[in-house]
Amino acid sequence: MSIEKITAFPEITFAVVEGDNLVSVTQGYYDIDKVTEHIQTCIGMVRKYEKMGYYNLAKPEFISEVITTFTNLEVSKKDVIRANNFMEITGYECNRVWQLPDQMKVQASQMLHGFYITYDTDNWEDFSIEPIEDEASS
Repeated sequence: MSIEKITAFPEITFAVVEGDNLVSVTQGYYDIDKVTEHIQTCIGMVRKYEKMGYYNLAKPEFISEVITTFTNLEVSKKDVIRANNFMEITGYECNRVWQLPDQMKVQASQMLHGFYITYDTDNWEDFSIEPIEDEASS
Protein backbone atom coordinates (compact mmCIF):
# COMPACT_ATOMS: atom_id res chain seq x y z
CA MET A 1 0.00 0.00 0.00
CA SER A 2 1.27 3.40 -0.98
CA ILE A 3 -0.41 6.78 -0.78
CA GLU A 4 0.18 8.99 -3.82
CA LYS A 5 -0.81 12.58 -4.54
CA ILE A 6 -1.30 13.97 -8.04
CA THR A 7 -2.70 17.11 -9.61
CA ALA A 8 -5.71 17.01 -11.90
CA PHE A 9 -7.18 19.74 -14.06
CA PRO A 10 -10.59 19.49 -15.74
CA GLU A 11 -10.55 19.85 -19.51
CA ILE A 12 -11.73 23.09 -21.10
CA THR A 13 -15.17 22.96 -22.67
CA PHE A 14 -15.74 26.60 -23.60
CA ALA A 15 -13.51 29.66 -24.16
CA VAL A 16 -14.12 33.29 -25.10
CA VAL A 17 -11.67 35.39 -27.11
CA GLU A 18 -12.01 39.16 -27.37
CA GLY A 19 -9.51 40.85 -29.67
CA ASP A 20 -6.04 39.56 -28.85
CA ASN A 21 -6.98 38.15 -25.45
CA LEU A 22 -8.58 35.05 -24.09
CA VAL A 23 -11.01 36.47 -21.53
CA SER A 24 -12.55 33.33 -20.04
CA VAL A 25 -12.45 29.56 -19.99
CA THR A 26 -15.01 27.11 -18.68
CA GLN A 27 -13.79 23.75 -17.47
CA GLY A 28 -15.89 20.61 -17.30
CA TYR A 29 -15.91 20.26 -13.51
CA TYR A 30 -15.71 22.97 -10.89
CA ASP A 31 -16.63 21.38 -7.59
CA ILE A 32 -15.20 18.55 -5.57
CA ASP A 33 -18.46 16.59 -5.41
CA LYS A 34 -18.75 16.39 -9.21
CA VAL A 35 -15.08 15.45 -9.61
CA THR A 36 -15.45 12.79 -6.91
CA GLU A 37 -18.51 11.29 -8.59
CA HIS A 38 -16.79 11.37 -11.99
CA ILE A 39 -13.70 9.56 -10.67
CA GLN A 40 -15.83 6.98 -8.82
CA THR A 41 -17.69 6.21 -12.05
CA CYS A 42 -14.42 5.82 -13.94
CA ILE A 43 -12.93 3.56 -11.25
CA GLY A 44 -16.04 1.40 -11.63
CA MET A 45 -15.48 1.21 -15.39
CA VAL A 46 -11.85 0.13 -14.97
CA ARG A 47 -12.84 -2.48 -12.35
CA LYS A 48 -15.49 -3.80 -14.76
CA TYR A 49 -12.97 -4.08 -17.60
CA GLU A 50 -10.49 -5.71 -15.21
CA LYS A 51 -13.05 -8.42 -14.30
CA MET A 52 -13.68 -9.02 -18.01
CA GLY A 53 -9.96 -9.74 -18.51
CA TYR A 54 -9.26 -6.62 -20.56
CA TYR A 55 -5.99 -5.93 -18.72
CA ASN A 56 -4.36 -9.31 -19.31
CA LEU A 57 -0.81 -8.02 -19.92
CA ALA A 58 -0.44 -5.61 -17.01
CA LYS A 59 -2.43 -4.64 -13.95
CA PRO A 60 -4.28 -1.34 -14.50
CA GLU A 61 -2.94 1.75 -12.77
CA PHE A 62 -4.93 4.60 -11.27
CA ILE A 63 -3.28 7.42 -13.22
CA SER A 64 -2.98 5.78 -16.65
CA GLU A 65 -6.32 3.97 -16.73
CA VAL A 66 -8.66 5.94 -14.49
CA ILE A 67 -7.44 9.52 -14.83
CA THR A 68 -5.93 9.81 -18.31
CA THR A 69 -8.03 7.22 -20.15
CA PHE A 70 -11.53 7.54 -18.72
CA THR A 71 -11.93 10.90 -16.96
CA ASN A 72 -12.16 14.37 -18.46
CA LEU A 73 -9.23 15.36 -16.27
CA GLU A 74 -5.59 15.91 -17.18
CA VAL A 75 -2.58 15.62 -14.87
CA SER A 76 -1.06 18.96 -15.88
CA LYS A 77 -2.11 22.32 -17.24
CA LYS A 78 -0.01 21.64 -20.33
CA ASP A 79 -2.05 18.49 -21.00
CA VAL A 80 -5.28 20.51 -20.72
CA ILE A 81 -3.99 22.95 -23.35
CA ARG A 82 -2.92 20.06 -25.62
CA ALA A 83 -6.22 18.17 -25.30
CA ASN A 84 -7.58 17.28 -28.72
CA ASN A 85 -11.26 17.16 -27.80
CA PHE A 86 -13.74 19.57 -29.35
CA MET A 87 -14.16 22.86 -27.47
CA GLU A 88 -16.54 25.69 -28.15
CA ILE A 89 -14.40 28.79 -28.70
CA THR A 90 -16.08 32.08 -29.52
CA GLY A 91 -14.26 35.03 -31.04
CA TYR A 92 -11.62 32.99 -32.86
CA GLU A 93 -11.71 30.58 -35.80
CA CYS A 94 -10.72 27.32 -34.10
CA ASN A 95 -12.24 24.63 -31.91
CA ARG A 96 -9.30 23.55 -29.75
CA VAL A 97 -7.23 25.64 -27.33
CA TRP A 98 -3.94 24.34 -28.76
CA GLN A 99 -4.87 26.04 -32.05
CA LEU A 100 -4.88 29.48 -30.40
CA PRO A 101 -1.84 31.81 -30.56
CA ASP A 102 0.79 31.17 -27.88
CA GLN A 103 -0.18 34.26 -25.86
CA MET A 104 -3.76 33.00 -25.55
CA LYS A 105 -2.60 29.51 -24.56
CA VAL A 106 -0.60 31.08 -21.74
CA GLN A 107 -3.67 33.07 -20.69
CA ALA A 108 -5.75 29.87 -20.72
CA SER A 109 -3.19 28.07 -18.59
CA GLN A 110 -3.26 30.88 -16.03
CA MET A 111 -7.06 30.65 -15.76
CA LEU A 112 -7.22 26.92 -15.06
CA HIS A 113 -8.30 25.61 -11.68
CA GLY A 114 -7.37 22.18 -10.47
CA PHE A 115 -7.40 19.66 -7.68
CA TYR A 116 -5.05 17.51 -5.67
CA ILE A 117 -6.10 13.87 -5.69
CA THR A 118 -4.66 11.67 -2.96
CA TYR A 119 -5.21 7.95 -3.50
CA ASP A 120 -4.14 4.54 -2.27
CA THR A 121 -2.30 2.60 -4.98
CA ASP A 122 -3.88 -0.67 -3.81
CA ASN A 123 -7.39 0.58 -3.03
CA TRP A 124 -8.29 3.31 -5.52
CA GLU A 125 -11.74 3.71 -4.03
CA ASP A 126 -10.01 5.27 -1.02
CA PHE A 127 -9.21 8.69 -2.48
CA SER A 128 -9.67 12.31 -1.48
CA ILE A 129 -9.79 15.55 -3.41
CA GLU A 130 -8.90 19.08 -2.41
CA PRO A 131 -8.74 22.23 -4.53
CA ILE A 132 -5.40 23.68 -5.53
CA GLU A 133 -5.43 27.07 -3.86
CA ASP A 134 -2.24 28.62 -5.25
CA GLU A 135 -2.72 28.28 -9.01
CA ALA A 136 0.47 30.23 -9.81
CA SER A 137 2.64 27.43 -8.45
CA SER A 138 0.99 24.68 -10.52
